Amino acid sequence: MKVTIQLVFIALLTYLGAIGAPWFFGTTGGFYTLGRPLIASALVGIILGDVKLALEVGVLIQAMYIGIITPGAVMPFDVNYIGYLTTALVVLSKMDPQLAPTLAIPVGLLGVLLWNVVWIVNVYFVHKADKYAEAGNMKGVKMMNLLPQVVNFALRFIPAFVILYLGKDFLQNFISSIPPFVNHYLQVVGGMLPALGIGLLLNMIIKEKIYFGIFLIGFLAVVYLQLPIIPIALFGTVLALFWFKFTAESEVS
Repeated sequence: MKVTIQLVFIALLTYLGAIGAPWFFGTTGGFYTLGRPLIASALVGIILGDVKLALEVGVLIQAMYIGIITPGAVMPFDVNYIGYLTTALVVLSKMDPQLAPTLAIPVGLLGVLLWNVVWIVNVYFVHKADKYAEAGNMKGVKMMNLLPQVVNFALRFIPAFVILYLGKDFLQNFISSIPPFVNHYLQVVGGMLPALGIGLLLNMIIKEKIYFGIFLIGFLAVVYLQLPIIPIALFGTVLALFWFKFTAESEVS
């Protein structure tokens, strides 16, 4: 019974953090806060009582999708579903968190499929609201804005709960049946995906290619020289300020 209640809360959060849910200050508090993988994993960890493992999953998933954008509400992956369902499945089955990025891919694609269904169904309510507006029926307009949330809730909460409820025992049996070499391959592939996410972010925010060299120096200092990341970050901040001041003065002169 306790586990069922926990799954209900997690499934509810998959709706509250969806891009179309307005309850937490619109998309600001919902999709862009509750819907972020790192926030989602922390909440799942609190609910399931294993914050450490949940955050290990959340960090990996957040790195994967840190550069993902939704132009025109077109989502390549549903990061909300990924954050909650992937983290919950990993924690419930006590999986190796390194497998989370691989598990996140089918979960994210399922979320996109469901989201597209939501959009298609809600087109009906939009046209219906236009007709009520033309007739001056404000009560009808309000109702046509409320009913899409019922559809959104049903198509996010119900599949999420079913996946979590049926997926726990199935995932435990599935993971135990995976041969060691396949498990290792999945970990390698999963380790590459966060690098792809960081690469997408860098490609968006870096305009001059020389900055990639600065980033690479910091990366090498942390990974190969085993220097603490915080001093490297502070040094990079100071270097960036000097660089900005130097280039600004050069442009003025």
